[in-house]
Amino acid sequence: MNKNYIISIERLHLIAGFSLVLSGILVYFLDGFEMALSWIIFGAMYISMSDIGESEMSIEKLNHSSHVVRRIFGYVGAIFSLILVIYYLVKLLS
Repeated sequence: MNKNYIISIERLHLIAGFSLVLSGILVYFLDGFEMALSWIIFGAMYISMSDIGESEMSIEKLNHSSHVVRRIFGYVGAIFSLILVIYYLVKLLS
């Protein structure tokens, strides 16, 4: 019996990853090439982590504290990367 989460860890990583890549594109127009590369590389790393596969994990692994921590930071990464996109959009448009 697997747990069904509202948002899987894979989707959280994709949200964070694509938001960070978008932030990199936006920050290029504000702070230049180096910051853009930094955010894009970081976002690409998140996207590549999106294949963890909670659906294939056992209940023991899903309940393990390290996976719970990963889920918490998955949410943190997704939420704050979306905030970063909004921040750069507001800064770029003002």
